Amino acid sequence: MPRQALADALPFVLIAVALYFAFAPPLDESLRRARLGPRLYALTLAPAIGFYDGVFGPGAGSFYMIALLTLAGCGLIAAMAGARFANFGSNLGSLAIYAFGGHIVVAAGLAVGVGAFVGARLGAGSALKAGARLVRPLIVVVSCAMALKLASAPGAPLREWLAALFAG
Repeated sequence: MPRQALADALPFVLIAVALYFAFAPPLDESLRRARLGPRLYALTLAPAIGFYDGVFGPGAGSFYMIALLTLAGCGLIAAMAGARFANFGSNLGSLAIYAFGGHIVVAAGLAVGVGAFVGARLGAGSALKAGARLVRPLIVVVSCAMALKLASAPGAPLREWLAALFAG
């Protein structure tokens, strides 16, 4: 799929993620019935989301979490932890490919790594303390904010459509 098509579709996908978390049944720590066994999940969805993460990236953590919640039968905290672990794996794969190609800016990578570590520590601690009552609205707000940012970027189809609508 062309990169621009993904970029054009992503705001709508992020709104769908926000709607899912806003209106899904209550999220808790109880295990649900797994619709996919661990082996089938590992052979199908995990690499598909990892491929998306490597090619494009935004929202991959939410996709992992939704898949773990709805298809793998995980509770909220287990799904969040699994999503972080899977996201780390796909990021490590990307790092290896960029390193092999000689396309790494070490200072920027270290800064991003430190920020990700601090954010993960703060986020994990907050999620463990507050659970779904914090995580759920935060995912909705962040997904909507990312969708708005992407939809309002120069050249985005929605921005172009609105500009044409109000210009004439």
